[in-house]
Amino acid sequence: MTLIGVPAFTMIAIVWLGVQVEAQTPCPQLVQLRNAATEAWKKAMRAPPSERCGALYHASLAAKATLNYADNNRESCDISVQSLNQVEGYHREAVQARDNACAVRPLRPYPADIIPR
Repeated sequence: MTLIGVPAFTMIAIVWLGVQVEAQTPCPQLVQLRNAATEAWKKAMRAPPSERCGALYHASLAAKATLNYADNNRESCDISVQSLNQVEGYHREAVQARDNACAVRPLRPYPADIIPR
C-alpha cells in the first residue's frame, strides 16, 4: 500500500491546527478534539498495513467528532466558514483513506505521471 501525498496532508493539518490553536483559545474542547484527531491520523499512518483499516476508522471518528463540535459551536467559538470547510475536508479525506485502506487500495489515487503505461 502506497502512502503518496499522506505526508503533505499531515503537514497541512498540523500547520493548520497550530494556527487554529492560537485563534481558538476560547474553545479548549475544540483544540483537544483536533489534537486527538491529528494524533489518531499519525498513529494510523504508522500502523502496519494489516492494522491500518482499524486505525483509520478511529482517525475518521476523531475527525467526525471534531467536525461535529466545530459545527455545533461555530458561533460560540467564532469559527469561520472557511475553517469549518477545512475541518469538513479533513474528515472527508480521513473517510476516503479509511475506505481505501479497508478495501486494500492505495490511500490516495496515483498521480497520472507515475501510472505505468
